[in-house]
Amino acid sequence: MSPNLLNAEGKPPRWLAPCLAALVALTPFAIDTYLPAIPAMAIALGVEVAQVQHSVSSYLLGFAVGQLCGGPLSDRWGRILVGTIGLGIFIVSTALIIFANNVELLVALRFCQAVGGGFATVICGAIVRDLYHGREAARIMSMIATMMLVAPMAAPMIGSSLLTLGDWHAIFIFLLIYALLMMILVRVILPETVSGFRRARRQKSARRTMFSGYGQIFRCPRALGFLFGQALVSGCMFIYITTAPFVFMEHFGVSSANFPLMFGSCVLGLLVMVQLNIRLLKVFEPRQILLVGMTLQMCACLLLLVSTLYFGQDQTLLAWMVPLVLAMGSIGIITPNSAACYLEFFPRISGTANALYGASLFIAGGILGGLVNSFHTGTLIPVAAGMLACSVAALCMALFVARARSPIEIEKRR
Repeated sequence: MSPNLLNAEGKPPRWLAPCLAALVALTPFAIDTYLPAIPAMAIALGVEVAQVQHSVSSYLLGFAVGQLCGGPLSDRWGRILVGTIGLGIFIVSTALIIFANNVELLVALRFCQAVGGGFATVICGAIVRDLYHGREAARIMSMIATMMLVAPMAAPMIGSSLLTLGDWHAIFIFLLIYALLMMILVRVILPETVSGFRRARRQKSARRTMFSGYGQIFRCPRALGFLFGQALVSGCMFIYITTAPFVFMEHFGVSSANFPLMFGSCVLGLLVMVQLNIRLLKVFEPRQILLVGMTLQMCACLLLLVSTLYFGQDQTLLAWMVPLVLAMGSIGIITPNSAACYLEFFPRISGTANALYGASLFIAGGILGGLVNSFHTGTLIPVAAGMLACSVAALCMALFVARARSPIEIEKRR
């Protein structure tokens, strides 16, 4: 990082976290703003809603691919160049989506758009790891998480508002403008945190070694414990997201107008827990808070399942919401700390490590969410049982594979 960007105390400036949060928010905006427009898009394209919904899956897949490829490239070429390439792909794909006239083209372009989004956002966690470590890294990630959680809350409202002003094309025009602003941010404001010497050394190495960092990650069992533990936590969240329309609107009879309020309550729980995490980091290590968060989530999911089995069809919305908000909120003190612990093992390949981390969340979350959805029985038992299974497995990963009760200092010196 250029010395003139450091403050008087030799630390990165405070504006860096909100800038990174704005770039990370590109993904929730790209996913959530157009969800209210899917029925209108289906009518405009002359297809069923389910066919348009494939564009959501294609985005998740493309985003994972973009992160897996973009991470190693950012270690080799630098953060800013990879972010610029990614935003360029995102901008071109978004512009083409505006003129898409069939669903197959829409799905393909959404995949390309997501690859660009993966390239652009993977640099954020890598920049944090380049500049911070330990408690400070977890604190910065918590700050970024706090600000970017606003995006999923605001995105559906933005999408609905744009639909009232125009048709579904207005939503992608908004995404195009946002991506152009992010291009300015990356090119003008964000610092390059990979030194020129490090880039030159990596560019001279054989191309086949570019992805060798993934092999290094898979040879570190403790790091994999944090990685897979967080992937299972993400699975718990995706189970909730995937089944939320059925749970609230069909099972509990919540109106479509009130559905965002129910969905947003869990986001508010996340915000509260993220703020709590920032304060806890002043006293405790990230790995200690991580274990508490995973234990809290497991207990909340257990309460969710017990409540579902005990009350059956007579279960009230309140009896479901209390443990659900607690289970989702606990992610706010799990994710920043698991990311900080995992990235602590890989200071020299932080881009590659962050790419695998981000991709694993989407892949595992999508698979587990879809798996539970396939066991649909018309009751809430598969939902609660699936969430409990993920939380138990995540805690076991943290305890017995990551050995989160032990310090990380030995691995950090390697």
